[in-house]
Amino acid sequence: MSWKACLATSSGATGFGPLLFAGRVRECAQVCGELGFEGIEISMRSPGELERRELEALLRDNRLELAAVASGRIFLEDGLSLCDPDAAGRARAVTRIDELLDYAGAFGAPVIIGLARGKAPADGDLDAALDRFVSSMRECADHAAGVGAGLIVEAINRYETPLLNTAAETVAAVERIDRATVSVLLDAFHMNIEEGSIGAAIRATGDRLGHFHIVDSNRRAAGMGHIDYAEVVAALTEVGYRGWLSAEVLPLPSDRAAAEQARRFAAALSEPSRAI
Repeated sequence: MSWKACLATSSGATGFGPLLFAGRVRECAQVCGELGFEGIEISMRSPGELERRELEALLRDNRLELAAVASGRIFLEDGLSLCDPDAAGRARAVTRIDELLDYAGAFGAPVIIGLARGKAPADGDLDAALDRFVSSMRECADHAAGVGAGLIVEAINRYETPLLNTAAETVAAVERIDRATVSVLLDAFHMNIEEGSIGAAIRATGDRLGHFHIVDSNRRAAGMGHIDYAEVVAALTEVGYRGWLSAEVLPLPSDRAAAEQARRFAAALSEPSRAI
């Protein structure tokens, strides 16, 4: 099966490591165009970081699509959380996600909900935190439906958040949210930590899978670690996945070298005749 490949970058400088050309979207778009990527995924703190017309021109000039807008920086840099125990805090987080949805929807792209879900509350009540997250997500999903965007909830490993670590937990939360605009993002790095079998987790996610991050066990570009990507390809093919292969990876040994490795590996994944 042939999949489109994109590269994860950021519209502003950020301390979040696994992004290439962070704060240099123009350079990222140019490199993606040169290497034959079909799109870019952009981590955004707010729509004000990158004018919509500027992005439209970059995409057009480099024959790219906007694959997704990632929202984790609203938590990392602004402390906004969709499970915030404070109702006013949750409202601010919902408003920011809605702003990102308006932006992404103009490109027909979804918004990724990763660390914007929040972390463990002070009282340690994860069930209550998850309830608040589900409620906030329903609000965002209803807004998404009106602007032509979607939402993708990412399963993230336990060392970064205690909320929704596995594919099964994330699927269960998406089922509770119960909105057609919401799907699941699986990331091979996080799955290598949390899943007994990456292939089985992909198969169990099935048609809920809306986005996939190709990255290796060391968070470098796929092919630079020990994840069995033959298993990944077999599972993605079995569930009929037709979304993006998005490289959210560390800039090692450099941004350009990581991008080149990611592009070579994504091409190999999409062509069964080529060795993985």
